[in-house]
Amino acid sequence: MSVLFDPIQTFLRKIENESSLISEERKETLLEFAREIRELKLNQNYFEIVFVCTHNSRRSQIAQMFAFVCAEYLGLSGIGSYSGGTEVTSFHPNSVQALVKIGFKIEKEEETGDNPRYRISYKENSLPVSAYSKLYSDSSNPKRKFIAVMVCSSADESCPFVPGAWKRISLPYLDPKEFDGTAQAFEKYIETCETIARELLFVMEHV
Repeated sequence: MSVLFDPIQTFLRKIENESSLISEERKETLLEFAREIRELKLNQNYFEIVFVCTHNSRRSQIAQMFAFVCAEYLGLSGIGSYSGGTEVTSFHPNSVQALVKIGFKIEKEEETGDNPRYRISYKENSLPVSAYSKLYSDSSNPKRKFIAVMVCSSADESCPFVPGAWKRISLPYLDPKEFDGTAQAFEKYIETCETIARELLFVMEHV
């Protein structure tokens, strides 16, 4: 029985019925992703994913959190979800605010210059996830037998090879950064969360 926070469960129940919004071409990539997860689980009873984008500020952070909640929602155990970038910047406040709106509980852990750390919770009685911008090769991320998921086209092009990865999946998303500073910014970040959650839920359903 899932112990996700109620607003997150409500969000996922809505997303669960929207798989028709995913193109057939995109579904092929998502099904490949699901197959790799299945194979890893059969091989070692758990699976680890590292979501990679350039700055580890928006899409990769959002994807890391939704991989956790989609797996929890479907009762899929043994997941390790991580994120990283090809550069270090900061976990963007718009990403943080969008996740809070959806139902995640987020507290600032500490200020580290321009790269603060956050504690993110998504279910009852569990340790929070520590979130901050880091390289995909950071010591806190797995070093072997993980699935590297490239969630931005720039990182996809600049990292044709990810050391230690079991499999590399190209799954780019539009960057909500383009709307920063506009009246549409919050709406676009929520849309990004919806798109990523919809596709990761589809993946986990096929594991």
